[in-house]
Amino acid sequence: MRAAFAPYASLAKLHVPRPIGSPRAFGYRNQAKLVARRARRGLLLGVYRPGTHQVVDISACPVHAPLINMVLAGVRQAVERADVPVYDERTGSGWLRYVAVRVSQWQKTAQVILVVRERLPAMERVLGPALHRLRRVVSVVLSVNPTRGNVIFGSEFVSLAGVASLIERVGHLKLKSRAGAFLQANIAAMRRVYDQVLQWADPHADETAVDVYAGVGAISLWLGAGAGRVFGIEESPGAVLDAKENIRLNGFHNVRFICGAAETALPALAARLERIDLITVNPPRTGVSEATRRAIVECRIARLVYVSCDPATLARDLDWFAANGYEPIKVQPFDLFPQTEHVECVALLSRQSTVGSRE
Repeated sequence: MRAAFAPYASLAKLHVPRPIGSPRAFGYRNQAKLVARRARRGLLLGVYRPGTHQVVDISACPVHAPLINMVLAGVRQAVERADVPVYDERTGSGWLRYVAVRVSQWQKTAQVILVVRERLPAMERVLGPALHRLRRVVSVVLSVNPTRGNVIFGSEFVSLAGVASLIERVGHLKLKSRAGAFLQANIAAMRRVYDQVLQWADPHADETAVDVYAGVGAISLWLGAGAGRVFGIEESPGAVLDAKENIRLNGFHNVRFICGAAETALPALAARLERIDLITVNPPRTGVSEATRRAIVECRIARLVYVSCDPATLARDLDWFAANGYEPIKVQPFDLFPQTEHVECVALLSRQSTVGSRE
């Protein structure tokens, strides 16, 4: 993080403390998305070796929750038994492209997601029930992705067996999420992130908070315990459906969710409200788009809390906000993914009394 901040004079005085660690160093990941590849020694379920398209089998990876590895062993046997045609990226032939497994560490249940090139009803009728019979598997879902490239999931999800969603517990919240929705991979460590967000956001009962890139609503609901009103903005219709169910699941009456792109939904919301007091953002690795940054500045909020999974885009955005009236006050890194180089970070920004602007 210090290296990412170094090129920006506006961040030179920003102290970067030691990362807050994960409660678990191994067995913490609640999801795995693995490439399926046919090899001489059988079916591989793994990831690409860096810089190549060689698949390294990691179906027994030590950072996976033990339930994931158990389910993957059963998936491998079921796929081999059904003689499933595995996708070949060189020829574009075959059917099964990826296997994803998500688990609820609270309920000890699992969801298997098969990413395939096309619908094959005969194969689906065999494989769906076979996977549903695996111990702890409560959901089997098909994702159809006919396009070449590195995007794993397609836009279509079809339930083959069982329920559509998993329910995970994060602190005092129960969070329902369906296949394709974003939920952090290290739940125990993410609770520490959410606690940090709540502490720095410091919402009061007479304040209105907006959570941008809300996902299934975790931060929005966390803020709902203190703020008078919370609005979550999320672009994915499926995630918004989950978020609305999570309102009911947790008994909140002061949280609402809006489906739309942040750069358009935030200005529209601001035009309807008398004021917005604070905003939280939890963007993808690409960071907050410039249009969304400008929309945030236009809201003239007192404080902004930024959750980032990429130090480079965080540094870029903090520098932009510093030049547009929002001073980065402090940051706190988190080791959300032990045994990897990735770092999560929470940053607090405060509106300066004299606001300048640069293009």
